[in-house]
Amino acid sequence: MIEPRGLFVGRGTEFRQAVRVMVGAVIAYLAYRLLHLEQGFWAVITVVLVLQSSVGGTMGAAFDRLVGTIVGAIIGAIAAMLLPHTLIGTGVGLALVTALAAYAAAVRPQLRIAPVTAIIALLGNLPGNSPGQFAVDRIAEIALGGVIGVAISLIIFPARSRGVLAQRVGDVLEQFESLMRSAADAMENGASPPGVPQQAPLRAALGAVETAMKDAERERQSRLADHGVPRAVPRTLWRIRNDLVHVTRGLESRLPDAVGAYFHPAAARLLRHEADVAAACRQAFAEHRRVVPLDSERHYAEFADAIAQLRAAQVAKGLDFEMIGRLFGEIFALQQLHRNCTDLIARIDEAAVAPAQNRLFGRRGDQTMPSSP
Repeated sequence: MIEPRGLFVGRGTEFRQAVRVMVGAVIAYLAYRLLHLEQGFWAVITVVLVLQSSVGGTMGAAFDRLVGTIVGAIIGAIAAMLLPHTLIGTGVGLALVTALAAYAAAVRPQLRIAPVTAIIALLGNLPGNSPGQFAVDRIAEIALGGVIGVAISLIIFPARSRGVLAQRVGDVLEQFESLMRSAADAMENGASPPGVPQQAPLRAALGAVETAMKDAERERQSRLADHGVPRAVPRTLWRIRNDLVHVTRGLESRLPDAVGAYFHPAAARLLRHEADVAAACRQAFAEHRRVVPLDSERHYAEFADAIAQLRAAQVAKGLDFEMIGRLFGEIFALQQLHRNCTDLIARIDEAAVAPAQNRLFGRRGDQTMPSSP
């Protein structure tokens, strides 16, 4: 059971978002009343829907909603003007507009609001109002809500997408660290390895990183802020995830003891080192600084020496083809994991030294107010 105090303590981000939405909704209400819009409540609804945790996210949501509204309103208005307003005519029109708008949304996910708008334009028009005027009014109301939403995100507790990106990258790296340490334990103790199906949350977290990166790029292209984060960061994180999948799959069957005596301790040490790398990268990226040196080359050299000793001992000679393939697959996956973790260090260091230009926000993102001109 959640204590009442737990609903508020440590909820600064949620509180700021609630304030943004509240202020935006009130401003949209006052705006549509002053402009005498017939159904201006769509502006209020739009503000509530488009306000995201970052400026870039709000801009993207507002743009997608506006474009989807325009497409849907045009489709619905054309159907309303061309088809007779009878039971059969409206039914045929409904089938046509929903099919066309749904197809457009399936091809372009940014148009997902188009089917809803098309249906409203066809069925929700007020008596005495032309379909064309209805479409124009909807577009104006949605545009008003989108503009207010973006303005609120810029003024009320403005949050840079880089701050959101740093948090989501940190979530991924924390999961990497946990998976690597679990795999190392499995190497040494014969414990159950972290299963591949259990990495579904990791895939979701990586998708969230890609979304935050797109939002940050949108801010940069709009000249609101330059996040300074290399675009290769999400790709490098995906590569590390793929390496971990190969490593954990290889643990599903244990190697013979004679081979494992050489391989498992060395592999476990390397995995624990890469877990330390993930933790160091997480902290460095959050603090916008270089990664603390961890002597990665020495750790990898120790792993390479152990593999050389395994080959020299010729203990793998009696293995069947499948087991040899699994052994060398594990070695290759660990080599790739090391290379990609090293590449991640380089990308985090690039982000630390990049001259991130920030015209509207302070350096700490969601916790700062706009910097003075």
